[in-house]
Amino acid sequence: MAIQTATNSLPPSAAWLFPEHTFAQMDTNGYANVIIERTLGRGSWAQIRWLFEQYDRQLITDWVRQHGYRRLDKRAFHYWRWMLGVNEYRKPPWEQSYDG
Repeated sequence: MAIQTATNSLPPSAAWLFPEHTFAQMDTNGYANVIIERTLGRGSWAQIRWLFEQYDRQLITDWVRQHGYRRLDKRAFHYWRWMLGVNEYRKPPWEQSYDG
């Protein structure tokens, strides 16, 4: 079952994920990082399915590897690491020795 999208190709049901943005002016290319972050972190399963249809799986995997540690909550980060097979990821320099 396909999720309905607005004229900007985003699901209208996801508008609440972007309160600081003008939703109608967002586009999937220019806002890819924030769309991936918010959808992986708090989106519904329908919105997550849309995300993986909209963006290449490798792009999402690379985003989790590069940004997930800092931009997703701990539970979501570890879930998506596991789901996408991300073994190595980027940590900020001040946390390099922390195993948490």
